[in-house]
Amino acid sequence: MSGLAKGDIVELIAGPFKGEKAKIIRVDKGKEELTVELLEAMVPIPVTVKGDYVRIIEKKS
Repeated sequence: MSGLAKGDIVELIAGPFKGEKAKIIRVDKGKEELTVELLEAMVPIPVTVKGDYVRIIEKKS
């Protein structure tokens, strides 16, 4: 989970949303969880996933 930060774009690599791209909106290092918003959803829905369920695509500049 190191190197992940709010605003980064990630791809979900496990779980029910596998293959979706999302933006990190919150990082919980204590629980090793991320809250992300799916980029291709019609309505932005926050989804909480484990930190190891994502692969970084683009760092926030």
